[in-house]
Amino acid sequence: MKQKVVRVGLVTLALLALTTTVAWAAPLAQEGDAVQDSLWVTLAPLLAIATFVERVLEVFWERYEQAGSWPNKAGVADAKVPSYVSQKKVRSQWIGTGFAAAAVCLTNFRFFRLLGLDVLFSSPNLLLFDLNVGGIFDDFTLGTLVDWLATAAIIGWGGTELTHSIIEGLVKGRNLWKEMREVEAGRQSILDAKFFNDYVVPELEKRGVSVATLRQAFDMLESVGVSPNELIAQMTLGQAGRLMAQLEADPAKAQAVQAVRVVLDGVPQEQLAEIPNVISMLSADQRQRFLGF
Repeated sequence: MKQKVVRVGLVTLALLALTTTVAWAAPLAQEGDAVQDSLWVTLAPLLAIATFVERVLEVFWERYEQAGSWPNKAGVADAKVPSYVSQKKVRSQWIGTGFAAAAVCLTNFRFFRLLGLDVLFSSPNLLLFDLNVGGIFDDFTLGTLVDWLATAAIIGWGGTELTHSIIEGLVKGRNLWKEMREVEAGRQSILDAKFFNDYVVPELEKRGVSVATLRQAFDMLESVGVSPNELIAQMTLGQAGRLMAQLEADPAKAQAVQAVRVVLDGVPQEQLAEIPNVISMLSADQRQRFLGF
């Protein structure tokens, strides 16, 4: 029995070491299938602990039910009796939880910690102790205790099946959340385009400026190191002409300024001052998307 336990322990520890290295090297903030793979790898140590606990329990009960062996030399006459099966299940859950608690304590592999999430009572103000020896015993808050006991209970009472189901549920949850974000982003993109085309574009055209020529003017200014925001600010103050004259004094910027003048010279001064008000209705993301700055 001892040799079998040692073999199970060595194999499990090797698996833990391997999955730990990979888990720390794999970030969660990835997209697509990489998110699923990353989450599975990150939580793989917990699955390894659950597998270890199950194997140890199997060896223990095999030994327990065998006559003439420690710790129960009398053995078990019939291991299929319902009352014994029920009692064995409950004891396995408690013993498994104890083994899992010890394994989690030694490795500091906890569900919420591996996911990078804080649980209830994780505030530094609820610090229970800090032994400064590394692992779970550093910055041990009430939240650490909750995470530790919850992880041990999940593994001890549910085994690999429940642990696997929880990881699978987390993967599906992340995928669903990602899909919802994509749907919301697509819906918002459509609304932004509709707002720009149905309202902003007509308002600019009423003032004698097309989106294409305005975008071209902004691109020309940026090519010579002048921010479009500077031009918009001067439009608001009614000083666009003065800015153009200042920029024309620099030969390197003269050509770009001439292109901007072509766009703006035909616009009446009172309407020119209204263009910034129209542009200000756009968010920074919308301006970047539709006007290029």
